Formats: sequence, structure tokens, C-alpha cells
Amino acid sequence: MVHSASMLLGQYRPLDSFLHRLDARAKIPPIMLIMILGLLTDSFSFYLIVLAALLVGLAASGVGLGTLARNFRPVLVIVVITFGYHLVFSGRETSVVIDLFGFGITSGALRSAAFFSLRLVLFLGIAFLITLTNSPSELAEAFAKLLAPLRRIRVPVGDLSLILFIALRFIPILYGEFTAIKQAQMIRGVSFTGSLVNRVRRTASIMVPVFVAAISRADDLALAIEARGYQSGRPRTFYSRAVFAAREWLFMLASCLFVGLLFCLTR
Repeated sequence: MVHSASMLLGQYRPLDSFLHRLDARAKIPPIMLIMILGLLTDSFSFYLIVLAALLVGLAASGVGLGTLARNFRPVLVIVVITFGYHLVFSGRETSVVIDLFGFGITSGALRSAAFFSLRLVLFLGIAFLITLTNSPSELAEAFAKLLAPLRRIRVPVGDLSLILFIALRFIPILYGEFTAIKQAQMIRGVSFTGSLVNRVRRTASIMVPVFVAAISRADDLALAIEARGYQSGRPRTFYSRAVFAAREWLFMLASCLFVGLLFCLTR
């Protein structure tokens, strides 16, 4: 069992806030715009302002910043690896500002490390926001409705939305498998303390049973889908009837306008 305080990414929190009540279709266009413009800009100000707005949204949706910080720790490893990679391999043609044990750290390397790490944090913040305030089924339905015109050119929109739903639903399930296997090994005397190399080696040994459990679940899921008569490409109905009202239009247009103006002003 995965508790809400254990892992937030991919796990919906059913609270009552403005972002929870908002139709998921109103959030996807601004998020896509942020990701596209975030790849095009080289401005720290753009990332910092958008990240601050995301943090305000997360706090307003009922997620405490302390809880968010604790659950952000597992992905900090990826941020640290990204920072270290660019610190070593980027900006070698610029001037050296720090001499660390004979290794020169350049100004370009520092800027690239900070910039790409901040970009990664921003994208992770987007993932937290969208998965916390919308259930996997709501996101899959919003995805299918937004891409519905592509059915005319034979794009399997229904299959893609089902894949998205399964992927989002499996994130907390696989994390629960990982936690259960780790606790079982700790009961049997396996230690996950000590040096960094020892902890990485012990943790990597858990990946094999996690992957085996994931394959077993995927096989059971495939049989369940087939038993229920699912057919690829056939028209499907929606369980819920979400209404895209004036509130959604206002949020979507205001958010897109804010992000677009911020991109133009900070570039």
C-alpha cells in the first residue's frame, strides 16, 4: 500500500480546490506551452517565475510545501546527476572561476549546470501539479477529447489515452512494489546503509523483482482488457461528462497569455 505521504508523483490527491475542480483540458494547453517555450528560452527569469507560480498553485491545491519538499527528495538524485554532468562536460571554452583539486570549473559550466537543473525541476513541478490535481482517468479522458480531431487521419486516440491512463496508474503501484520488496529484504537482514556504492548496489538488486512483478501485472492487465472485449480503434464513450465552461476558458486563456508575455519579456 502506498500512502499519500510516501509518493506524490502519479498519485492523485482528492481534495477540494480550484485546480481540482478545473477541467483537465484547461490545464493541458498552458502546460504544453510552458514545456515548448521552456525548451526555446535561455532565461533564468522565465524558469524562476513559472516555477514560483507552480509552487503557489501546489500550495493552493492543499499540498503543503513541507510535504512536497520531502517527496521531491527521490528525484533530486536526477537533478544532481544533471548538474554534475554539465559541470564536467559543458562550457570548457569559457574562463575558469573555481579550481577544485586541479579540475577547473568554468563560468559556462556553472551556468549550464544551473540552467538545465532548473529546467528539470520545472518540468518535474509540472508533473507534480497535473498528477496531484487530476486523476489518471480524468487526464486520459482530457487527452482523448483534445486529440479527437486526429481520428479523421486514423490516429488511435483511444489507444493512446488508454496507454497514458495505465502509465499514470502504474507509477504508485510500482513504487509500492519497490517499497514492499525493500522492507522484506530489510526484515531478512539486508542493510541499505553504509557507503554510497553499497546503497546503490543494494537498491539496484531490488529492480529485478520489481520488473518481474511489473511484467506479471502487465500480463494480468492484458488478459483483463481482452476479457472485457476491448477492441482497438472502436469508438468509446466517457464515464464522466465534464463541462468546459467559462471558468475553464478564462483560466486557459489567461495562463497561456501570461506564459507567452513572460517568454517575450524575459528572452
